[in-house]
Amino acid sequence: MTLKEQLIREIETAPDLVIEEVFDFLLLAKIKHHRSQETPKPFGVFIEELVADIPQEVLDTLPTDSAEQHDRYIYGIPKPDR
Repeated sequence: MTLKEQLIREIETAPDLVIEEVFDFLLLAKIKHHRSQETPKPFGVFIEELVADIPQEVLDTLPTDSAEQHDRYIYGIPKPDR
């Protein structure tokens, strides 16, 4: 008996709640498998897609020195005197 046949046999006797959980797991596993077959996007493309829906007027309000001053923005540390 194949693994697929064994699985079908178990599903036929399983309670509905278990079948729902197995079905959800199967869908997630298929999605994960499909994604693992894809070539990863370049990081720049990922970022462009991430911010594509943010209106330009909102992007214009973001700090431009966030990498340089990350502690200030994350922890509220005052900007150093220069």
